[in-house]
Amino acid sequence: MGTKVRLWRWRRNPLRRGSDAAEAWVILATGLAIAVAAPVTGAATAWNVQDALDRQRQELRSTTAVLTADVPAVRAYTGGATVRAAARWTAPDGTIRTGDAQVKAGLKAGDRATVWTDDTGALRDGPLSPAEVEVRAGLSGALAAGGACAVLLTGSWVVRRRLDMRRAAGWEREWAEVGPHWARKHA
Repeated sequence: MGTKVRLWRWRRNPLRRGSDAAEAWVILATGLAIAVAAPVTGAATAWNVQDALDRQRQELRSTTAVLTADVPAVRAYTGGATVRAAARWTAPDGTIRTGDAQVKAGLKAGDRATVWTDDTGALRDGPLSPAEVEVRAGLSGALAAGGACAVLLTGSWVVRRRLDMRRAAGWEREWAEVGPHWARKHA
């Protein structure tokens, strides 16, 4: 059983090649870049997503719509089920709008329902809750941090692969030079 020599690329050794030292620097630089880039990228992405979702929440307005048709029946009705139904509402500029709004199941024509519109009066999905905003921002940040790590690790792998190819080519050249002399002595 042999012992594993740790940090061998950093030690002074006549057998250490320049490509070994270059590979050690690539590994160190990749580790440091990941340690810095992943948290910064993740945090910046999470903040930007959270700001965008908060702005989107602030731009939505709730308004009351009057249903112009009965809401289609839902077979497996649950208290929170929503369906699309024809409705009429007033836009912020005072014009009357009609369209299919997302409302609770079980309502009849003439019933009132709360709908969400943007500044132009177009129907939008309701705003996300603060907890949903936090979760989406956190997941986006985690994905961005993971993506930054993947890019850095892929770049490191490509550089190390190129170094391996250079080492193999060097060994081939050296073997082509030394191999015939060595084979004659032992034949």
